[in-house]
Amino acid sequence: MSMGFFSEPKHAGTAYVIVAILQILGALISIILAAMDAEIALVPVVISGIGAIIAGVIMFGYGNKVRTGVISDKVEILAQFVRIVGIVMIITAVFECIANVVAGVSLGAQLYTTIITIVLGLIVLFCAGKINDGKKTGGDKVIWILLLLIFILEILFAILLIITIVGIILGICNLVLYGCMFALLIDNDVKNAMNM
Repeated sequence: MSMGFFSEPKHAGTAYVIVAILQILGALISIILAAMDAEIALVPVVISGIGAIIAGVIMFGYGNKVRTGVISDKVEILAQFVRIVGIVMIITAVFECIANVVAGVSLGAQLYTTIITIVLGLIVLFCAGKINDGKKTGGDKVIWILLLLIFILEILFAILLIITIVGIILGICNLVLYGCMFALLIDNDVKNAMNM
């Protein structure tokens, strides 16, 4: 996989579609397995699974738009990706909170974690809005540097995931996804739009 491969955003879209499908399938399998095992509380698994399915459908929609070229502007692809990450964080946090409370986890401890995740998700959404707001500010530079560090870490995590046999498909997809996002981030058009 050369940098030319990573420079094609449609590859990121395809990888994200696969990740979304794996997420949806994983949620469905968890629900089915919980339904088949009398010792597992079904309702919390179903609630958590519904959140994962909703997140997966949102991820699939974005990935498919990038894969088919509906979203093709480099800055827009990056901004929408960051936006989807924020939305998925919030959805997952809310459904996990409800599932854990139904399962008997302390409401106070669960709310604390959920509120922190929701606040982080809102910060991610704010950053997504700053990426393609058309303004070149110092905040864009900070966001660009943070994204650079995050994408490098995600690439490293993807490589580590590939090493484990169980995570090979997800690892390869994440490597392609974050490799493409990294290539977008260092693209001159994106750097210019983000005041770098």
